[in-house]
This record gives sequence, C-alpha cells and structure tokens, in this order.
Amino acid sequence: MIAKILYPKENVNGNLLWNKSDFSDKSSQISDSLEKLKVLGYWASSFPEGDGVTFTVNKDVTKTDDNILSDFRDAFNWISIKPTSCSDGNTVLAELESEDTVLNCTVIVPLEKIFLQETLEIGIYKFVCRKEFDPKPSERLSKFTSEYLQFDTSLNYRDLLKLNKTIKHNDIVINKCLSLAEHALDLVRFNHSSFIRPEFTPDPAGQVNNGFYSVDIIPRCFTHLKPFELSGISRPFSVSNNWLGPQVDYLNSSVTHYLASLEPSGLNNEIELSIKIALRSLRQSFYSLGSESQFLNLIFTLDGLAKPESNWKGWQQRTYIAALVSKSSPSKFERVLESYDAIYVDVRNKLVHEGKDFYELNSVSSNEVCEKVFGYIKDVITLIATSGFSTKQELKDYATNLLQRTDFVHAYTQVITRVSNARGKKIYLPSW
Repeated sequence: MIAKILYPKENVNGNLLWNKSDFSDKSSQISDSLEKLKVLGYWASSFPEGDGVTFTVNKDVTKTDDNILSDFRDAFNWISIKPTSCSDGNTVLAELESEDTVLNCTVIVPLEKIFLQETLEIGIYKFVCRKEFDPKPSERLSKFTSEYLQFDTSLNYRDLLKLNKTIKHNDIVINKCLSLAEHALDLVRFNHSSFIRPEFTPDPAGQVNNGFYSVDIIPRCFTHLKPFELSGISRPFSVSNNWLGPQVDYLNSSVTHYLASLEPSGLNNEIELSIKIALRSLRQSFYSLGSESQFLNLIFTLDGLAKPESNWKGWQQRTYIAALVSKSSPSKFERVLESYDAIYVDVRNKLVHEGKDFYELNSVSSNEVCEKVFGYIKDVITLIATSGFSTKQELKDYATNLLQRTDFVHAYTQVITRVSNARGKKIYLPSW
C-alpha cells in the first residue's frame, strides 16, 4: 500500500494521503500509528472521509522535511510512504485513486429556449420549471432561475478531484455532463421538435445566452469534495434557437418512458443500442445548419435503425423500410412506399450522386422531406418500443412476415408497376 506525504507549510497542516478503498479495513493499524506519532512530537488526526490524516508538528519541536518523512515511515511502517512535490491534496489523491472509481453525484444543467410551467419527471430525469413558476423555489438545488435538468449519475472520482486546476480538464467534465444531459433532451426533441417548425427545437443542454456552457455537480457520497459550479466555453461552436423553443407540458407516453429507460452508459441490448444511436443522430440533424446534411443524416439514421441487409437494393430496400413504417396497414404501406421511393430517387440520389443542393431540386421543400423521414424514424422507434423487440432479427422477421402477406404483395406490386412505368423502367418485383 502506498501513501504520499505533503509537508506542513507555515499555517497549513501537513497531510498523509492514500486511496481510501485500500485502507477501509485498516482503522486499528491507523490508530496505532497515530499514537506513535504523538510520542514523536506530532498532533495528527484521521480525515473523517477515510483518505488520510492531517498533522502538525508540536510548537516546542523542530522538524525538517527529512525528519518528518523518517518519523512517518517509522510510525506507519506497514505503508510505503513517498514524498511529493505537489502541494495540492486533491491532485495527490487523484494520483493515488483507481481509474475506475466513481462517485454518485447529482448533475444540474441549465436549459435555454424551452418553456416549462411545471416540473416534469420521467425516468432518472427531472425537468425543473423556471423559478417564477416553481411553487417551492427554496427547494431548488441550483441558482439557475431558468429551466434546468437534474439527474443522478456516477462520475469518475479522479476527474472530480482534478477539477478547477485547468480549463481543459474542466471542459472535459462539462462536456461529459452535457452528453449525459442530451439523452434527456432527446425525449423533448422526439416529442416536440419538428423540421417544419425548427423554432420548436430547444438549445443544446447547458448552453446559456452568452455562449458559455454551465453545469452544477453535487457529490452525494461521503466525501470532502464540495459542490462544483462549472462554466466555460467548452465547445467553440454552438447552435442557438433564435425563437422561443418548445413549450413542454407533457412527456408522459409509453414510448417516452421506454426511451427514458435506455441506459446512457451503453449497457443496452442490440436494438436498444440502435435506438440510442438513432436519437443521437436525430439530435445532430436538428442542430445542423445545412439542409443537405440534415436530410442525408436522417436518411442514414433510418437505414442504421432499420438495418436492412447490405445486398437489399432498390425496391427490396424500399419495401422493407415501408413495411416497418406501415403499422401493419396495407394502405399506409402503399402510401409510404411510393413516398419513400420518391424521396430516395428524386432527393437522396440527386444530392448524393449528382452533387445537387436543395435549391436545385424544383418544388422540393427541405424541411418537408426532413420532417417526413423524421416521421418514419419515429414510427420505427415506436414499433420497437411497443412490440418489445430486443434484436434486429426480430425487426426483420416482423417486416418479412408482412411482406409475404397477400395484401402487402398486391400493394407493392401496384406501386412498383405504376412507378416503373411512369419512369420508363423495367419492372422489378422483390422476392420475399
């Protein structure tokens, strides 16, 4: 076992610091060693948190740093004690701490361009209304007067010990908290945002009006660390809603509860992981400033979520996607198939293969086609959430079974024949 010693300086006590998990069962040995120190001319006491001792040299005794090190090695002869040139106790504790040690914390992130008249809770997330509407303002855990998001999570203890030493490290912790918070805002975007009405998209989590990002962290374990109020330009580029954002009065639906239950850490089954990735990709589309990148990212998101086989091309791929979106309705399947094929051929292919911009596509509204693909993605996510699928194979089996039904075969035969004739193309019917 290793400990590091910080020598006393003027009116500052010295410290002997260690990894508290390594010493959790050593209380009797620590007490014996403290008694030996008293005989050698020291006052010493254990930290209540269990990560070391604080000490001073008695006033009538003179000790050099070398004397102190020698005395401590004699008193704590069961520990390997090393000197350190660092004068900051938290930095030394971070050096001694295991990389995988975590601390339970409450994280609070301000929310801008979102309107909450009452506090909403879903899963681990608490969307706190703005202070003027809060019936119990004295119970707010943060100074933020705007809406804010509050949730409990585990943060790396070493990261917390090194906070407020460098701007770069603070930014790392801020961005981690923001990434966790975005999982909660995904629920808002899924329910309330729209590409046709982009003003219904909230600002990114933690972004405040002056371009800074802010996060409050409240440690919940028994620790010497006090709450942190972090703020900085942790992201050099940002996107802000120039309007008012969405008014959020509800988040209470079976699908939203399902999405809220997904583990932010990534401990999800195959299909849940696909949904998590899709929600993150939707987020990126909402905050992209280019219509082309917005749309293409949505197309790739739909493919990534549905995961058609790599050899499914043309109508094979189109019918598969339309079946997933159809809600088992042949009439809806027929409408979606024709619409999705037009989006793919007349928009997606022209942007990807011909280098077109949206302004060159006559009578095509970028916001409308983005909204349509967004709707398809939401339909597939809703299908998964309500059907209890846990693997992508179950998703494929569902679509394949529909596409083998007589009414679905009739529907896609009608669409493919009509569209192919209109384009002067050879009719190709997929085999399911």
